[in-house]
Amino acid sequence: MISKRKAESSLACNLIVFVITVAVVISYFFEDPGPLIQNGYESFRFFTTDSNILAAAAALLAAFCDIRIIKGRSDSIPKAVLLLKFVGVSSVMLTFSVTALFLFPLYGPLVYEGTLILFHVVNPLIAFASLIFFETAHRIRFREMLPGALPMAVYGTVYYIEVLVIGEQNGGWKDFYGFNKDGQWLLSVLLMLIGGLGIAVLTAVLHNIKVLPKPKRKSDSGNT
Repeated sequence: MISKRKAESSLACNLIVFVITVAVVISYFFEDPGPLIQNGYESFRFFTTDSNILAAAAALLAAFCDIRIIKGRSDSIPKAVLLLKFVGVSSVMLTFSVTALFLFPLYGPLVYEGTLILFHVVNPLIAFASLIFFETAHRIRFREMLPGALPMAVYGTVYYIEVLVIGEQNGGWKDFYGFNKDGQWLLSVLLMLIGGLGIAVLTAVLHNIKVLPKPKRKSDSGNT
């Protein structure tokens, strides 16, 4: 069960994430190309864009559930919606972590300039806070944590094919994340998958800490 106050806070966070994502993606079709984010459809090559879109889609679904709670038509966010939100949050927190620990040392302050600050920092933290503090109706079981790394696994497979199998010279992607620097693509992939799974597990554990225990039934509270 989620209180109306929590639902209102969750709704605000979810709407902010959704609006920011829509605004930033639209801006890609009008701003000049940059070294990390390209115009229009090419922006979808980046996990940053894809992870934020996934988080925004989940946030929109959660927002509809929040409205139902506020209106008294429901008392919690459905577990399926929560799990989708969890996958989206895990993905953008991976974006947040990779930017801070890998891309910032590689590219410097450039990774936080312009709209990048919204996708690399603001959206991930708002989505994370919403899941941890406000959307606390259901616990996330261990087997339900594993899909949190699925978006990275799918993206990593596509990235490998585009960069290493097809290659930039044949119309594939440039290694813009530097995962194949010095031929260390296998190490990079393993680190990303391990990191993605680790972030998903940590996110779920922190979420579960905030989930209130179910009230005991009267039959369970008798004298011993």
